[in-house]
Amino acid sequence: MLRPGLIAIALIASLGPAVAADDGCEKFAWSLARQREAFAAPDKTTIAAGETLHALPTGALVIRLQPGVQASFAMPPERKPRIEQWHGGIVRLPAPPKAGIYQITLSDDAWIDVIQNGRYTRSVGSTGRGDCPGVRKSVRLDLDASPFVLQLSGVAPDTIAVTIGAVE
Repeated sequence: MLRPGLIAIALIASLGPAVAADDGCEKFAWSLARQREAFAAPDKTTIAAGETLHALPTGALVIRLQPGVQASFAMPPERKPRIEQWHGGIVRLPAPPKAGIYQITLSDDAWIDVIQNGRYTRSVGSTGRGDCPGVRKSVRLDLDASPFVLQLSGVAPDTIAVTIGAVE
């Protein structure tokens, strides 16, 4: 009589983690646990689109975007926004400390263009999910050690959280 009760308890206990994992956050192509923590931190730096940073951010950065019709870009976005009412803008960033693969992770759906040395930088990998609260996509790019522009377009809300860092 005791054995079926223990089996039922074990089954219920095993369902708890499975339900938590069903939100998609553990199903990206690579781990975004550190980025999720940065997005959840209360002390994020906030800047306006168009600003220039003098150092790569160490945590999440919240960017206040412009309405699409007012947004200015370094180069035309490579893809037309999928929604009618959207926001966008750029942030100028300094040269990374060394050339290599860098990762840009976004809290919301957006198109990312990275411009370095007057041309679009091609991604070397990306992962995205619509079922992870607070994280939408992550893109990896091969950057050299020169300044670059992060350009965002097609964003529904007027702010977006971003992390930028070398791939470990």
